[in-house]
Amino acid sequence: MLQIDSLLLEAFYLENKDFFENAKVQKIQQPTRKELLIQLRKNTPNGAETKKLYININPQHYHICFVNSQTEAKRNLIIPNQPPMFCMLLRKHMDGAKIVKANKPENERIIELYFENYNEIGDRIEECLSIELMGKHSNIVLYNTDNNIILGCAHNIGEEKSKERELSGGLPYIYPPKQDKKDILKTRFDWFESALLKSNESIKKSISQRYFSLSQFMVEEICNTKNVNAEKIAKEITKEEAQILFISLHEFMEKNNKIFSVSKDYTKYSCVNNYEIKYSTINDMIDDYYSTNINKNLIENLKSNLKTRINKEIKKLENTYEKQKKQLERKEKIDLYQKKGELLTANCYAIKKGIKKISLLDYEKNEYIEIELDEEKTAIENAQRYFALYNKGKKSFIVAKEMSEKTKEEIDYLKQILFDIEICSQYSELQDIAEEFTKEEAPNKSKKKNKEINVEKREIDNITIYIGKNNKQNDYLYSKISSPEDLWFHTLNTPGSHIILKKSASSQIVKDETILKVAQIAKEFSSAKNSTKVPVVYTLRKYIKRPNNTKSGFVVYKNETEIVVN
Repeated sequence: MLQIDSLLLEAFYLENKDFFENAKVQKIQQPTRKELLIQLRKNTPNGAETKKLYININPQHYHICFVNSQTEAKRNLIIPNQPPMFCMLLRKHMDGAKIVKANKPENERIIELYFENYNEIGDRIEECLSIELMGKHSNIVLYNTDNNIILGCAHNIGEEKSKERELSGGLPYIYPPKQDKKDILKTRFDWFESALLKSNESIKKSISQRYFSLSQFMVEEICNTKNVNAEKIAKEITKEEAQILFISLHEFMEKNNKIFSVSKDYTKYSCVNNYEIKYSTINDMIDDYYSTNINKNLIENLKSNLKTRINKEIKKLENTYEKQKKQLERKEKIDLYQKKGELLTANCYAIKKGIKKISLLDYEKNEYIEIELDEEKTAIENAQRYFALYNKGKKSFIVAKEMSEKTKEEIDYLKQILFDIEICSQYSELQDIAEEFTKEEAPNKSKKKNKEINVEKREIDNITIYIGKNNKQNDYLYSKISSPEDLWFHTLNTPGSHIILKKSASSQIVKDETILKVAQIAKEFSSAKNSTKVPVVYTLRKYIKRPNNTKSGFVVYKNETEIVVN
């Protein structure tokens, strides 16, 4: 993902400058310390228009744009019940205020919103919200324009963080230190060439470091259009290459209407190359590009977090399971106690008190078994001792067997969740899994209000199928969507999605070709998707049952048919 550069910020500012001016602040919200939402309303010739200005100063994806409901949802913005202090400060100074001017200082990644309001005694005051989008130094600063004193910042910058520029309430607001760069349009060719020939950096880095508004990526794209190697050491550039590049950079910067587009994988935006995704406005491009990448980042982070926690839990359970299996392996020893007791009982007449050890014939196996005895006890008393050891061991074995089955079920359940995480493509689906896993960790946690469950649908031979991508969706398919005569599909003994084939009528006959296609989808949505000859079972929904007190998404079935999918 590329960060917002000066060119793109300039384009956004020019496109939206007119809307900012005379717009009124209706609402201010701060979802996180690094995000801000400001609702603006403006009267236009076509009626009142309301927009939500979104500001993000996270160093990973800092940007500014107007958002819509869809892109707001992609960013997973959650408004806290208790607004942060900075949000309360902005509300105090900006609620109901009118923006009188918007400004972008030349060659700076800053947008300033000047607004007027009235203080407690009715005097008109002018203040400025400075939105600084400068990588790890990004910030939002509110200051009084009369004396340039800062009223508050999204995050304060003390002397320990920056000796050049402190930002905190009560301090004077000053612009960031001037960059040691030049305007390419005010540069002569001989200066341009001379600077390159003195540089040991790559061409793209050398140009980006010396001239305003030219990111390394933009320079690289311009170089590519002219067959100049952007990675080449600058001092090795030929005069012909330098001339071509100088002219191209001038043409690029002189072009007023720069049309931005985005690559289909959302890793790049450009106004040099004509990428696959195009937009009618600069704002739409920024909003879509960054909301998509933020959403990807949210999904990757939540996936990583969940997988780490679940794998840790699986490892702990597998260690427990190995110990339980060792207890089960003692069954042969437990059965031997019973055998010894029986042999002592059968031969009690021939065993005298005071013997420490005896070998008796086991007629079933036709072999002698050596039995240790308590010489102070009779044969019958020794037999009773072995029967007592047998009964105790038998009870322990039954408990260990039940516990090992429960542990194995828990391991299988968590492995199913791991698979569900892998196939999730929506943040909301991952949130369902996170809630489910958290509920398992803290079963007494109060229930949240049910939210809408969206299940993926596909059409196969004019028949609708539903694909459950997590246990919540699987339960929803079982309890709400499916009917008794629908068909249920799942890979055999392998983590995978529950698939429901929805019949239009209970008497509808489903063709074998359709069943095979659905079975192939069941394989596709399973951990065995890359395997060959994967067994898939299917049966009528009425033969599916969810036992009481079982994990979410767990079902048992009967009357199934098994087919093998290549």
